[in-house]
Amino acid sequence: MRLASITQEVVDRSYQYVLTKGASASPATKVRGVLTPLRAVLEFAAIRQWCDRPAFKGPSIPKTRSTFLRPDEATRLIESSSKHIRPLLIFLLGTGCRMSEAIDLDWRDVDLRGARVVVWQKQGNERHVDLPPRVVNILQALPDRDGPVFRPRYRRGIGRGYADKARMSGGQIKSAWSVACRKAGLPGRQRVWIPKGQDKEKMAFVPDVTPHDLRHTWASWHYCLHRDIIALKDDGGWSTMSIVARYAKKMPDSYRDEIRVWLGWDQ
Repeated sequence: MRLASITQEVVDRSYQYVLTKGASASPATKVRGVLTPLRAVLEFAAIRQWCDRPAFKGPSIPKTRSTFLRPDEATRLIESSSKHIRPLLIFLLGTGCRMSEAIDLDWRDVDLRGARVVVWQKQGNERHVDLPPRVVNILQALPDRDGPVFRPRYRRGIGRGYADKARMSGGQIKSAWSVACRKAGLPGRQRVWIPKGQDKEKMAFVPDVTPHDLRHTWASWHYCLHRDIIALKDDGGWSTMSIVARYAKKMPDSYRDEIRVWLGWDQ
C-alpha cells in the first residue's frame, strides 16, 4: 500500500487483520502491535519527505493502578522465592532497575567498592545506579565475577545468562515469580485452561503483582525516604515528570524507618 493511502480508516481496520484477537484486542495491544510500529515506519518516511508526518488517533488506554509492596510484603516475597532468583529480586527492589536492565547487567559494569552499576536503557542511554548496602552485600555473595551478573538455574547452549529476547518480551522468571508470589500470599488468581491439542486441564497461579511492580515499589520507597521528586526522576531514569508524579506520597511516612532497615542503611 502506498504511504499516502494509509488513513485513519485503514488503521482502524488493520486491527482486525493484524492482531490475534482482531478488533476485540485490548487498547494497549492495539497500540503496541499496530499503531506504534506503523508510526515508526511513517516517521522514518516523513523525515525523508516520502510522505506527511503520521497523525492517527489511537484507542484510549484506561489508566491502571500502580502496584507497590510494603516492606513486610517485600520480605515475604524474598523469603518465598527460589534461591537462584533471590539476588535478582533484591536488586530490582533496591535499585528500581527495569527487568531488561537487570538481565543485561554485566560484571564489567559493576563497581562494588563504589556501590554503583552502569545499566543501559533500551534507547542506548547509559545510566548510573547507586546501590544500597543490602544490594551490595547480595552481589558480593554471588560466585561469579565475569559475564552476566544474574543467571538462570539452568542454561543450555551458548552463554550463561538469561535468554536474549532483544527486549521484545519478558517472562524470563515467569514460573519462579508465580511460585514466589503464591507462597508469599500476594493476591492473584488461578488460571484454568486446556492446552491446544490436549484433553487434560492445566492450572497455574497468575499473580496480580508483576516483576515491573518492583520498580514501582522502589520509586514509592525512594520518595518516602527523600521527598525529592527531581532526584526520583533522575535516579529512576524517567524522561518526563508526569510519569514520576504518580509515585509521590504513595508510601506513608510511617514506613520510612522500616524501608531504611530493609535496604540496609540502618543495621
